[in-house]
Amino acid sequence: MTVPQQSSPFFQQLRQINGDRGFLANLGGFFCVSCMMGLGNLFSQSLFHENMAWLLGPLMVMIALYFFLPYFILLLTNKRSSDG
Repeated sequence: MTVPQQSSPFFQQLRQINGDRGFLANLGGFFCVSCMMGLGNLFSQSLFHENMAWLLGPLMVMIALYFFLPYFILLLTNKRSSDG
């Protein structure tokens, strides 16, 4: 099986999305955004009397994919290229 070239536009875009963040930085960013979404839901409940919890589930999945998918793809491809 051939290892994808690290200089391809796909991997350059992944590096740009990840921004050289490590796992703990991605986890911290995910935690901060999750807290802000929870506070936004509390604000919406108290001011507008609308519960936006139905929207939080899909948004949490999308945010988790944004923070962790590029990191794990880059991590897996770097391990494969360094093994050979």
